[in-house]
Amino acid sequence: MPKTPVLIDTDVDIDDWMAILYLLLHPEVEVLGLTITGAGASHLSYGVKNALGLVALAGKPKTPVAAGARAPLLYSNCFPSSIRTEIDTTYNVALPANPNPPVSEGAVEFLVKTLTDAPEPVTILAIGGGTNLGTLLHDNPGLATKIAHVVMMGGAIGVPGNVNVVDPDYSNTVAEWNIFIDPLGAKYLFDAGVKITLVPLDASNYVPINLAFYDRLQQRHTTPAAAFIYQTFIADIAFVQSGDFFAWDPLAATILTNPEIARFTDMKLSIVQQLDEEHDHSAQLVQTPDGTPVQVAMWADANAFYDLWLNGVNV
Repeated sequence: MPKTPVLIDTDVDIDDWMAILYLLLHPEVEVLGLTITGAGASHLSYGVKNALGLVALAGKPKTPVAAGARAPLLYSNCFPSSIRTEIDTTYNVALPANPNPPVSEGAVEFLVKTLTDAPEPVTILAIGGGTNLGTLLHDNPGLATKIAHVVMMGGAIGVPGNVNVVDPDYSNTVAEWNIFIDPLGAKYLFDAGVKITLVPLDASNYVPINLAFYDRLQQRHTTPAAAFIYQTFIADIAFVQSGDFFAWDPLAATILTNPEIARFTDMKLSIVQQLDEEHDHSAQLVQTPDGTPVQVAMWADANAFYDLWLNGVNV
C-alpha cells in the first residue's frame, strides 16, 4: 500500500514533538520534510536544531528540515519568554545530534520545490500557525492544486480561547495560539482554496494530557521517541497536573491518519484581523456567509487518541 506523503509545518512546541514523532514513525506516512517557524513557541534557530534532533530520534535523520519565518506577517504577538526558553532547551532533555544540516533553501522555497516535484498532491499538517504556509500560497497560488489536504490545529469556535490562560498580559480570551500568533498568515491559508480540516480547541478540549495519560506513558515508553516524551513530561510535570494541557497538535496528527476518531461539522469561517489591545478579538474564528468552507472537528474520542498515539510511538 503506498504511503501518504505529508509535509509538517511546525513551531516545534512540546505538543508538536508528540505530533512529529507520531507521523515519522507511522507505517502509512512518508514525511517529506519539516518546515519551521520561529513565530511561535520556539525561536527559529532552536526550532530547527530540535526538529533535526527529532527526525534523528525517530531513526530518519535525512528527513529534510527547512528554516522559515522568524516573525509573523502581522502584529508581534508571542509566547512568554519563560515558555520559549523551556521549549528551546527541550526542558534539558537531550535529543540526539543529527549529522545532517537543515536544507539550504528557506521554508517557502523548500515547499515550492517539494510540492512542484511531488508526483501526487501532498497532505500538510499545519501545527505552527499560518506564517510559512500562508506566505507560500499567497505568493504561489497555483500550488494549491498540489496540496491534497491541510489538517490544521488552530482556533476556537464555541469554547473560550487559550491565549489569556497562558499569558494574562494579553486581554484576548477568544483566540487560540496558533492563529493568534499570525492571523494574517492563517487568513492567507484560508483564502487559498485548499481543502482544510480544522482541529480547534473545541475538539482538543475533549483530550486532556493529564496524569492518567502520563501513567500510561510511564508504563509504556519502549522506544527512544516515547522515552523522550516521557522525560519531558517528568520535567514539566506541573503542566501535566495543571489541567491546562491538551493534545492539541498530536490530536491533529492522529486525525490526519484516523479521521474516524473525530466528529466534523462543515462551517464557513472568517478570521478577525483587527487588534484592539483593550478588548482584543484578533484571530477569533467567526462563522460568516462569505467565509472559507472548512471541515471542523468539534469532538474527538480521547481513548481512541491515547491508544493510537501510544501504539504509534511504541512501535
